[in-house]
Amino acid sequence: MLRGCLWLQSIKNLLYVKSRMCDSLYFSVQHGIKERKTIGFRTEEELADAVNETVNDSDSDTDNIPEFSSSEDSESESANETDNESNISIQGPSCRQIDVTPATGFSKNDCQPRIPPFIGNPGVQFAVENKADVMSYFDNYIPPELIEIVVNQTNLYAQRKPVTVIEMKKFFGLIFVTGIVRKPKLELCWSMRGIFQTAVFPQAMSRNRFQLILRYLHFIDHNAAGTNEDRLYKIRTILDIVVNNFRTNYIPDKEISLDEGMLGWRGCLQFRV
Repeated sequence: MLRGCLWLQSIKNLLYVKSRMCDSLYFSVQHGIKERKTIGFRTEEELADAVNETVNDSDSDTDNIPEFSSSEDSESESANETDNESNISIQGPSCRQIDVTPATGFSKNDCQPRIPPFIGNPGVQFAVENKADVMSYFDNYIPPELIEIVVNQTNLYAQRKPVTVIEMKKFFGLIFVTGIVRKPKLELCWSMRGIFQTAVFPQAMSRNRFQLILRYLHFIDHNAAGTNEDRLYKIRTILDIVVNNFRTNYIPDKEISLDEGMLGWRGCLQFRV
């Protein structure tokens, strides 16, 4: 078995030598062709002489090829090499055991996270007499005092035809509907074309009246505000009322899904979202 492997190795070496000779001959001929392009040969005899010189140079390279020994010598040499290799001890890299402690934040064992028990009472936290009455739910989240604040501040800023509480409720209702019925432009909500027509908008309020309220909508008196460091001072009054109502009137369930807008964001704004 060992003798056959040595013969195969000898044949492999001979093929490698042959390939090197062919490669050297090829590159030499290519080099001669390039020189002919640059220098040029006068006759065909000069070209033939140049090719013979390159071939002779490639043959001279074979003189440095080591001679192969006989099979018996190669077997003895290989046996000696194997004996020497068996006596050599290769020292590999040392495997350092990393001590994992709780202080590093990592552990080899999977730890069950400590989740506090859910003791909340999920769902709506107020009772209504008629569950089909939508305004009963609306008044608990957007109370009448908030509507009155918006109406008073809008009338104070506009100084035009005053807005009533009924109109402001219709205005907020149409704002909510635009989040469900989407149009390319806000004006198309009052369009009479069949492809854009939505009957609830012209029935609740005219387009010009809606745009006028939207133009002068205000939540705070600028003259009374002064120089306030709170960057949300223009909506701080109604924001506190709405946030407090949403926190107390509804408790979410144990499993919830958070949207990106509900997570902390650190952008170019001067205040935290």
